[in-house]
Amino acid sequence: MNSVPERPFRVALLGILAVAFLLRATGIRWGIPDTSHYFSFHPDEWVVLGYTLGLDLPHGQLDPQFYNYGTVYLYLLHLAILIGTTYGWLTLPNDFAQYDALAGLYLTGRWLSVAAGVLTCWLAWEMGKRLCGYRCAAVASFLLAIVPLHTLHCHFLTTDATATLFTTGALLAALNLYENGGRRAVLAASVLVGLSAATRYNAALVGIAPLLALWLRSREHREAWLGKAMLLVVSSAVAFLIFCPGVWLNPEKFWSDFGYEAKHVREGHGLVFVNTGLGWVYHYWTNLRFGLGLPLLLLSTLSMLIAPFSRRPPVIILWVFVLAYYLFLGSFAVRFARYLLPIVPPLLVLTAWLIAEGWRNTQQMGRVAVATVAGAIGLYTFLWGAAVIAALLQPDPRLQALEWIRREVPLGARIGFATIPWFYTPPFSPYWGELQPSRRAERAREVKEYRVLVPAQEWDVNVLHQAQVVVLSQFEVDDAVRVRHAPAMAFLEELNRSFRRVAQFDTTFRVGRIRFGKRNVPHDMLYPFPRVEVWRRQ
Repeated sequence: MNSVPERPFRVALLGILAVAFLLRATGIRWGIPDTSHYFSFHPDEWVVLGYTLGLDLPHGQLDPQFYNYGTVYLYLLHLAILIGTTYGWLTLPNDFAQYDALAGLYLTGRWLSVAAGVLTCWLAWEMGKRLCGYRCAAVASFLLAIVPLHTLHCHFLTTDATATLFTTGALLAALNLYENGGRRAVLAASVLVGLSAATRYNAALVGIAPLLALWLRSREHREAWLGKAMLLVVSSAVAFLIFCPGVWLNPEKFWSDFGYEAKHVREGHGLVFVNTGLGWVYHYWTNLRFGLGLPLLLLSTLSMLIAPFSRRPPVIILWVFVLAYYLFLGSFAVRFARYLLPIVPPLLVLTAWLIAEGWRNTQQMGRVAVATVAGAIGLYTFLWGAAVIAALLQPDPRLQALEWIRREVPLGARIGFATIPWFYTPPFSPYWGELQPSRRAERAREVKEYRVLVPAQEWDVNVLHQAQVVVLSQFEVDDAVRVRHAPAMAFLEELNRSFRRVAQFDTTFRVGRIRFGKRNVPHDMLYPFPRVEVWRRQ
């Protein structure tokens, strides 16, 4: 399998990692704080950054007082900020209005995600090489380098890219554990499983991969495996307790936040996922269809159907993890696309394995067919991924709407909103990225250039009776209309009767003259691309 020349593929690896870096670094400044908004346009970034700023590792302050996520990414970000401030590269702000200093902190976290994303592409290469040689490695890492589900989320100061790095490392360690089965391999896998869980709790499920590797190895080599399995479980738990010390530092807060997140994923996220059918279908047809592109999704599906018949233990290990994690996620009411990130690298490695096996087991015209299909899918995926990332460079619809209103709407006009403004709203107040709705409502009353009308309850029709202009975001409207939310429908009916839409601002997914559709974008991949509408009284 590895008889092909090694050097050309190593050069290819450097090229693939360069592509991965370019796609993740392009648009890295999207939504960064500036004079118009002091918070990022990504709603989760300030949550992570704010609690990270409460850490002080050199003086023993390890408790961020926040355990909705694991703490590994917060610790890494804190260390990066500590290095940056020590050498004068970063400044800690004393006030939100110091947006330049805040921008530096946001960028630090985003560059950590970029680095995690590029390293994950390298790990995908290593997995592919172990599975089926250098061709498989090159295809797997290239596909991961270009798919928008991974490239886009590697732009953000969030835990997702880092958790995916550790789960991919744990899967590679599981393959290594199957090959040699030594105690060092067990401990390496344990550390990576612990890091995965201590970054995103649900990533603990990656622990089934090294356990399966031990069992498969025991069947092949007729050696005991239960002792090593117990060592793996105990060591993983110890690693988790080390990297997420809130379990024993602040158990009351840890279990409160952990319980909140467990309840959240069971009960839902407002209207966002209401009436979206089975979770497994939604993840497939909405999240993966957008996140991978339809051609690559179909090929990946074929690889998942064929993989269990291969009877090759490394293939089975990856297949079982992808399937188990997917079934686990689909059982919940909250269905963000980013939750699927840990299965993307192994899924693409299996896809690359299918392509490599197709190439290896065919001759002449068969290989031409394999190369043609794989090349066409790769080209489409690259263009699709590039189009999504290029949209980050387009003017943000929120800022476009704000500029248009300031140009076209007289000062002092009454501007109404359907909900309390947040990250999805044109920032008439630079403080509208704050987390507490009550604080954002207070900030609305501080706006001087216009009279901002914030409803006492969402979709309050009384706002329309006073407003001269109404501003709506896609985040407010689309789900409410989809589920026929009664207050929203009454609001929109009155809006259409008394107002007319005078402006709409949106982004397009395009590369040159090639345009892609923008329907059914997953909720958490829409943060940079919301449609914003401006309505004026008739």
